[in-house]
Amino acid sequence: MTLDPYRLPLTVLPRHYAVTLEPELDQASFAGTVRIDIEVTEGVERIVLNAIELEVFSVLVDSQPVDFSLDEDTQRLTIAAHLAAGNATIDVAFTGILNDKLRGFYRSTYTDDNGAQQVIACSQMQSTDCRRVFPC
Repeated sequence: MTLDPYRLPLTVLPRHYAVTLEPELDQASFAGTVRIDIEVTEGVERIVLNAIELEVFSVLVDSQPVDFSLDEDTQRLTIAAHLAAGNATIDVAFTGILNDKLRGFYRSTYTDDNGAQQVIACSQMQSTDCRRVFPC
């Protein structure tokens, strides 16, 4: 299968995402997990997701650990998984940086009622920015 550099394969379709993010504002970082319910339209030997500026620690497919590789150049997370057509679940654990780029998951500041500056986490989640927050 030849990968289009701009599109994910249509053999694996996401049907639902459950995302958990735990920001560490003082450290400008976050930890997270994502559970993706997928529909496999035809048998596959790998699953490809978008991911950039993330460090992936573990990937499970149907609760089983699988091998994976993360390629920053192509911004892709490739998961080794032999799946027949049908439904499956992917679980990914990862960390990332709370950036100052106003995209993805980033830090910002505001002034509270007492005049003190506070740090908050914000998101800009257009389709090309979600991959900076969780594999998708």
